[in-house]
Amino acid sequence: MNLNLPRVGVLLSLVAVCVVGDAQAREPQVAGRVIRSDNGMPIEGATVELEQAWALSSNGQYPNAITDKNGEYQLVQIVKADAYRIRASAEGFVGQTYSRDGTAEGQLQRIDATTQLRGIDFRLNREAIIRGVLADAEGKSVGVGISVTAVRKEEGEKGTVRLRVANSAKTDTGGRFVLTKLESGTYFVCVNGPDGLNAFPDAGGWYRETWYGDVGSAKDAKVLMLKEGEEQNDIRIAVEREQRYRVNVWPSGPEDQANPDRYSVHIEGRSHSSRREPDGSYVIPGIPPGRYRLVSVAWLGSEYQGEGDITFDVTNADVTLHLVVGGLGEIKGAVKSDDPQAKIPSEVMIGIESHEGAAQGSDVDAAGHFTFGRVLPGSYEFKLLKNPAGVVLRSIICRGAVVTPDTPLRIGDRERVKDCEVFLGTDASTSHESGYATLSGGDAAITGLGSRDASLIARPIWP
Repeated sequence: MNLNLPRVGVLLSLVAVCVVGDAQAREPQVAGRVIRSDNGMPIEGATVELEQAWALSSNGQYPNAITDKNGEYQLVQIVKADAYRIRASAEGFVGQTYSRDGTAEGQLQRIDATTQLRGIDFRLNREAIIRGVLADAEGKSVGVGISVTAVRKEEGEKGTVRLRVANSAKTDTGGRFVLTKLESGTYFVCVNGPDGLNAFPDAGGWYRETWYGDVGSAKDAKVLMLKEGEEQNDIRIAVEREQRYRVNVWPSGPEDQANPDRYSVHIEGRSHSSRREPDGSYVIPGIPPGRYRLVSVAWLGSEYQGEGDITFDVTNADVTLHLVVGGLGEIKGAVKSDDPQAKIPSEVMIGIESHEGAAQGSDVDAAGHFTFGRVLPGSYEFKLLKNPAGVVLRSIICRGAVVTPDTPLRIGDRERVKDCEVFLGTDASTSHESGYATLSGGDAAITGLGSRDASLIARPIWP
């Protein structure tokens, strides 16, 4: 075969020009700038990436762009139409997620092939750093791989305090640790915690959960106050060994239903792993002495079949638990108004959420009725999930008793409650008198298992 090489070369050059021209012509889907918050100078080499909101990417990586010497970036990759979070990170700075209105909900951005977002800018704070070393009872540094965590305290509902993990690290061969990417603020430092977070034994066994100040709880721990860009060095924490034990769980049930294909087992207030044994039992390793509550949920495919719980003590030996899981119940009722002349809006949605974390939402039909099927055993509160502006939740009555956060509705094994009454009103001030607050829940229903909301917020939702 004869080739006209000059002609082929010209054709290849034209193809290359067309490819380059197409790339240059493609408009960026997301563009903006990354600068320092303290002086406004550009950050070169920062990474801006699109994190898919509801799923991990197949290889753990997301579409991204790197800023130039002016701190500018352009993200041109074609991405699957979905909701994304736009996040910027850079060496020596605290990462930041863009929000259009400063809220968590505002972090979600709908992006598809036609999206063109401009001016998505970031102002990154310099990181604060905590460095230190762990030493044993004899003053010798511990070995490699012991977990150390920077923790912040946040106020939760009803005056409770929640511990939020800011960052974690592992010790090196000399027992030294470095906690990076910290914002300015107040921190507590915890070894092998809180509550067992990232804690694993080494060749010598377990180290006890210990807080900076050489104490056993966050309540008595020493405080570290960090400013932007500050480095706190030479933190020293003395740790000691402790014996931990295995919890062996034999779940069964629920009765009169298809056999579950698996159970989930979780000890409340603990971060831990679990494994299923060939004999059908479950093993939870590394639990220190104490009093605990274990919750187990039975699953058949992607649907839950039931739930059970048991309280137990760990003293000085492994523990074996036999737990019978209860079946699913049902809650039915009607929405009513304190004004007999008022019409119940059709767009109202009622929600229930258990103290164990299960939640559901139900639309209210034209007659004001609602139904929650497949209800896991547990203690439930009621909330408004979707509502027109101006309405307040006055009170809830089930089985002739008032339901409040302090006196929730208890659903047992396959129990059915069909007489619930949810009373709505129009005067927000009287909702405070009832002692029950309403939830600002937006337009999304909650279904299945979910985490508890941070707070209940009283606001009018029905004119």
